[in-house]
Amino acid sequence: MSIRYLLWVFVAALAFFGLYLIFTGSTPPSVPVANSVPQSNAIPANVTIIPASLTKDGVPAKLGALTLTQSQTGAYALAEFAQLHGKGFDLSGGYRADYAEGNGKATLWVGQAKDASSAQAMLDAMAQKIGPSNAMFQNLQSLDISGRTLYEADGQGQKHFFYAVNDKIVWLAADPAQAASVLHSLWSAVK
Repeated sequence: MSIRYLLWVFVAALAFFGLYLIFTGSTPPSVPVANSVPQSNAIPANVTIIPASLTKDGVPAKLGALTLTQSQTGAYALAEFAQLHGKGFDLSGGYRADYAEGNGKATLWVGQAKDASSAQAMLDAMAQKIGPSNAMFQNLQSLDISGRTLYEADGQGQKHFFYAVNDKIVWLAADPAQAASVLHSLWSAVK
């Protein structure tokens, strides 16, 4: 083999490699800097996750940093559900709970349907009723978290979350500053 041939192969290989990098947008892997700080995927320090403990009535005693201030169960709570949603929500039980701490506030409604499919049907009806052109709630989004559909909307200066779990339908309204920690503590409390 001649030197000229080897030089031609070397130049052709460099040209091919250069074109490959240009068209794929890839760059060779870089070597990490010895003193680089690894990125953390930890929850930000301002989000406090406190699992909710329940009262004797099954109502969460705290949601995040917010403390239960009052709750209504039974007929009173069912009457409020009917007033908010009208007919078509066949609930056998439930409660309404108010939470506060400092300037932070949240309200939780939990209704018990006859079974899981009824709770899911109620969830779907609520999401459809809100829809994209609702005057009271905006930015309706659905999220799938661990196989459970969670809806989120903005309205009345609060973040609203609603979802079905087993035979329960859950609606949480919380001030935006507390919304993440309140939802996290509620997520596994209602079963």
